[in-house]
Amino acid sequence: MKSNGKSTWRSTPLLLLILSVTSACAHGSTTPQMVINNYCVIAKPIRYNSQIDSPETVKRIGAHNSTWVCLCEQDCPASGSDTK
Repeated sequence: MKSNGKSTWRSTPLLLLILSVTSACAHGSTTPQMVINNYCVIAKPIRYNSQIDSPETVKRIGAHNSTWVCLCEQDCPASGSDTK
């Protein structure tokens, strides 16, 4: 069969589409990427009123605030593994 110019031009966009999609799959790095943590930018300590809020709410807010202090203020309590 003879190839005419029309069939070549019709298949070119399809070929370019396939190549662009497959090249996106092949792009990447094998080295782990550092994840940027925005926790300290978006999270803040939470206020509570122990006379109004339930004990469970106070407990959960205390846990959140402790996490915030540890991560954002670098003031984590000692793990206790190296103390006797």
